[in-house]
Amino acid sequence: MRFIKQVLLAIILIGLVLVGVANRESVVLKLVPEPLMPLLPFEGTISLPLYAVILAAISVGLVLGYLFEYLRERKIRKTVGQKSRQVSRLESEVAALKKKSGHEDDEILALLN
Repeated sequence: MRFIKQVLLAIILIGLVLVGVANRESVVLKLVPEPLMPLLPFEGTISLPLYAVILAAISVGLVLGYLFEYLRERKIRKTVGQKSRQVSRLESEVAALKKKSGHEDDEILALLN
């Protein structure tokens, strides 16, 4: 399994290197539309290599995806924690009741033995 993981990572890395080599030309990104440019106190354009723009977009997408998934599962994790605490409390209550009654085993199971 580890070998397969390393092979897949190597393929992805080779793909990223090929994208970077094939897209080295510089592109100009405008931060705001052209009519709003005079309102900015700084120059509203950035010149970057195309591969940097592609990798940045992929990275931002991954981070946002992980963040939204984490926030979506928050309610599920909270419910699991509550149920886990409830199960622990009920198990300790059952153990206390067994000790109190003096019967450690189930009565039906005791008849079968």
